[in-house]
Amino acid sequence: MKKIAIFLIVVFTSIEFHSQIKEVGLFAGGSYYIGELNRSHFSQQELSIGFVYKKDFPNRRVSYRFNVLYNQLKAVDFKSGDAFQINRNLDFRNSIIELGPIFEIDFFEFIPGQNSVDLVGFGTPYFFLGLCYARSNPQARRYQGNFDNFSGDWVDLQPLGTEGQETSFNPQKKYSRNQIVIPFGIGVKLNFSHHVSLSLEYGIRKTFTDYLDDVSGLYPNLELLEQESGSLSAAFSENVREVYDNNGDLIPKMDYSGLQRGNASDKDWYMVSGLILTYQIFSDSSCPKWK
Repeated sequence: MKKIAIFLIVVFTSIEFHSQIKEVGLFAGGSYYIGELNRSHFSQQELSIGFVYKKDFPNRRVSYRFNVLYNQLKAVDFKSGDAFQINRNLDFRNSIIELGPIFEIDFFEFIPGQNSVDLVGFGTPYFFLGLCYARSNPQARRYQGNFDNFSGDWVDLQPLGTEGQETSFNPQKKYSRNQIVIPFGIGVKLNFSHHVSLSLEYGIRKTFTDYLDDVSGLYPNLELLEQESGSLSAAFSENVREVYDNNGDLIPKMDYSGLQRGNASDKDWYMVSGLILTYQIFSDSSCPKWK
């Protein structure tokens, strides 16, 4: 995956489109994910920030940009309102570093630096599509029954093999934290001044993994998992809520081995939305005179 990231950077920096205007800017907004622990759009949102470098094509309808984004994802079963998820009682967070090229296709002609509403090129809706590298790192804390009650430090989940990966009963390799994602979405942009443009966009990230949240398949046998992978792996594999009878006595937990923990056929997605503020790099003397 490191080779893929290097390839994406080389492709962007080596291709010259003879573009008239280059821009640099900042992205700020929010991010959330859709997967086993969250099924609702715009729910449990976290921070997304980043850097943008853009080239605008001479045809005034296409831009080519390179994103470097830091996206936070976080979800807890307790907030879902779903009985199965509340009983499963898992939580996670993931800090995703995303970088790669994205094409913007404008609905109408857009001319960076043309800030008169009476002339063509002042602003336009657009859609975008790209191919990016993403580095993720799912973590969790033991969850104690309500979303304000956690214990312990955040623990990296991938090395633990919480679904029994790389054990005698599940030889499957641990999932990779390096992924390719396909960003696509819509936005609208306009010129604030002769040098400054502002974009508002909403984007979806198609992933090829079901492990952004470390939840995908079946519950392993906890005794075997503890023997082969350690007590920490077993502790973060299953955290089903404790249930008490009418007398206040704890009801022994059933054996969840082989039962559904996640849905491996349904890959995880994450969404990023926010504002992009860019500055056009050109001097007034060299700026094209738009008509």
